[in-house]
Amino acid sequence: MPFAPAVLAEEAPQLFLGIRPQSAKTAEFMTITFDCTDLIKQHSPAAVHVDGTARPQFVTENSNPSFHAILKHYHRRTGIPVLINTSFNIHEEPIVCYPQDAVRAFLLGNIDCLLQATT
Repeated sequence: MPFAPAVLAEEAPQLFLGIRPQSAKTAEFMTITFDCTDLIKQHSPAAVHVDGTARPQFVTENSNPSFHAILKHYHRRTGIPVLINTSFNIHEEPIVCYPQDAVRAFLLGNIDCLLQATT
């Protein structure tokens, strides 16, 4: 699956051009592309398409508090507000929704490890 940048929403204006309120909300769902700034091209080149765009996921504290906290911690430690993200599915199949889907994808895909998060 292609790589995409998961980004602290509050840092997105430094990384992408042309962000508007409507597109920022849409980008929470990784459904829109933006032109990238030199900063993201330098720090996260694997997430930048050959045409200089990316399809980011803007992560807000409201939309995903735990992932936002991970990104904040990573940003504090590295100065980079981006982690590389990808979908969890086998090519041309739907995204994994259930534990049995995850195990099947793990067994059929090229995945090194599978962890179960606990709450």
